[in-house]
Amino acid sequence: MEISPYFDFLKGLLDVSEEKLNQIAEMLAETSIRERSIWVVGNGGSASTAEHFETDLSFIRKGNAFPKSRVSALTSNSALISAIANDIGYENIFSQQLFRKADPGDLCILISASGNSENLINAALACKEIGLKTIGLLGFDGGKLAGLVDSSIIIRTEIGKYGPVEDVHLAICHAVSELVGSKIERLNN
Repeated sequence: MEISPYFDFLKGLLDVSEEKLNQIAEMLAETSIRERSIWVVGNGGSASTAEHFETDLSFIRKGNAFPKSRVSALTSNSALISAIANDIGYENIFSQQLFRKADPGDLCILISASGNSENLINAALACKEIGLKTIGLLGFDGGKLAGLVDSSIIIRTEIGKYGPVEDVHLAICHAVSELVGSKIERLNN
C-alpha cells in the first residue's frame, strides 16, 4: 500500500480560505472579550477534535487568552452523555446540555465530517432557540448543518473520506487558535 497518495490528497484540501479563518477567529475573540461561553461539539473523531480545540482555546500560546470566557467541549462528560442518551435519546446529548448550560450570546462550534448527525442538528437548532452564534467545521458537502450555522468552513470531499476531513479540521483548529490571541490583543486595545 502506498501512503503518498493520502498525503497528496490531503495537501489539496489544505487550501482553506484565509478570510473564513479570520472570520471564525474574530467570532471567537469577540465572544471572549464579551466574557461569554464557547461550547464545542462533535461525534467520533470529531469529538476528540472538539476536546482538543477546547484545550487549544483554553491555553493559547500567546498567554491565557480566555481568562474570563469558559470554553467547554460537551463531549467530555461520559456520565452525563450516557444519562441523556438513556433517558432522553442519543439525538439530544448536546442539545440538552446546551439548554441546561448555555446563555444567549454564547457561541457553539459544531464539528462534523458529514454534517448530518441528528445530535448535531438538534444542537444547532437549540443554539438558534437559545440565541447562540454558531460555527460549523464540516466536510463532504456540508450536510444539513451547512444551512443551520452562522459561519462554516466545509472541507469538500466525496462522502466517506473521514480521515482527510478530520485531519484538516484539526489543522483549522490549530490555525484559528494561533489567530485568536492576536485578535484578542487588537480588540482589547
